[in-house]
Parts: sequence; C-alpha cells; structure tokens
Amino acid sequence: MKIIKFNKREYEVVSSCEHARINIDRATRTIRCMVCFELLDPFTTAIEYVDGLDEYKERLDAYREDLIREKACNKLLARKLKNRKRTKCDHCDKMTSIKVKEPTLLEVRAEVEGDEK
Repeated sequence: MKIIKFNKREYEVVSSCEHARINIDRATRTIRCMVCFELLDPFTTAIEYVDGLDEYKERLDAYREDLIREKACNKLLARKLKNRKRTKCDHCDKMTSIKVKEPTLLEVRAEVEGDEK
C-alpha cells in the first residue's frame, strides 16, 4: 500500500464561517455549507479536507511515537521489578519496599531500538 502525502498550503479565508458542516449534492454537483448556506468551491473544499487529513496524520504519528516510548519504558520497569516487591535492609534486617527509578531517556531509546530490530 502506497501512502500519498499532501503538503499543506496557505489559502485566503473569505468568509467568517469555517464551513464545518457541508452538504454534497450529487445531482447538481455542488457543495453547500449547512451553517451559512454559502455555495462552496469543490476544489477548495477538497484541499481543506486533505489539509485536515494531513493534520490528523501528524497527530497520529506523534501519538504512535509516544506510545512506542511509553511501551519501552513500561518494559524496562517490568524487567527491573520482575517478581520483586520487597527486599531485606542491610542496616536493620527488616523487609522494606523497593523503590525503582524511572528509566532514563537513553535506556528507553535503547529499548525502542531493540524492539525495532
């Protein structure tokens, strides 16, 4: 499957309405805003739709990267905690809870790179 990327362009806004709700009439081949009832240019409407898809794809990619980092961080923590909740204190010989530090960014990156290979 090939992904085609449409680059965002700047366009002049003529109306104060954002044309968030549109009606596509297939019989007359027109597009009309359901808020201000303005007749819209089909090409401009298509470009705005593609721009919205580009923004959505960027957000999705950022979310995916965050998710990969979080997964790697959780794997590191799980590995450090593996079946250990408490340990014996060297000073008082009592059982104490284990405090695990958050993994460093370098450790998380190493985990992510290890998953990709």
